[in-house]
Amino acid sequence: MGVFDPDPHGLAPWVKKVYSPSMPFPLVHHLLHSWSGWPSAGSFSPEPSAAFFEALATAWAADGLKLHSRAWTPEQIQLTFQTAPEVAPTFLAARVKGRLQHALRQAELACDFSRKTAVRSLGDNRSPEVEGYLRQQAVRAELADERYRATLLAAAFEDAAVDLSAPTETAKGRYWYNLHLVAVTADRFRIGKEDFLDKVRAGVFAWAQETESRLKAFAPMPDHVHVVARGNPERAPLELAEALWRSLNHAAGCGLMGENLYAGTFSEYGLRAVQRT
Repeated sequence: MGVFDPDPHGLAPWVKKVYSPSMPFPLVHHLLHSWSGWPSAGSFSPEPSAAFFEALATAWAADGLKLHSRAWTPEQIQLTFQTAPEVAPTFLAARVKGRLQHALRQAELACDFSRKTAVRSLGDNRSPEVEGYLRQQAVRAELADERYRATLLAAAFEDAAVDLSAPTETAKGRYWYNLHLVAVTADRFRIGKEDFLDKVRAGVFAWAQETESRLKAFAPMPDHVHVVARGNPERAPLELAEALWRSLNHAAGCGLMGENLYAGTFSEYGLRAVQRT
């Protein structure tokens, strides 16, 4: 059986920080998003003081948004957040813009924002690295039975038509909401062609349809399942992870998947593209 390694970004530290047996739905997560806004006309005022952002950071923290970095120019404001799993990208867009506008008015630095905003998921690794990681899962797994490896490879899926670098367009902005989800079988049960493999595959497709997610890739392993998708920006990572867990178990007809799930964000830009401030 292959060794469970669901996260190419280094999952162990996040397990220690996030996981608790008392959580209603244990989800290990590594979720970051950047928000970009532009003035409707003219330019933004000079960047406010550190105290201005300290107060805003406290308010955003109550919304599940931990300020990670900022970049302020007269033409654009970019703010990056580590987000709670309950936070959907559309909620992030509204709450970041709303609180920022209010704080600027309070500081007598009012500026009209363009109605258009952009929200981009970020991660330690970029899209090509995550997609390549899924392609190599079964190839690199320590499996004694080559026929079993071939079975896993045959069940895997990748849609070349899904371009994760292209945004999801809405009336109010653009969203790059890319998620890597991993579900682990209960007691590390070994998935086989003769029992659950085809059902698990069907469950992934049913999940994508139910949640209006664009499935990019699916990679089954003996005791866990990888899914990469462009998420519906109105749905939070926790909601999408729970829906995947339910769909897989519904397709299997039993509690095949345990309560160990991982959700991570990524895009064609890594965290190095934003500087911590």
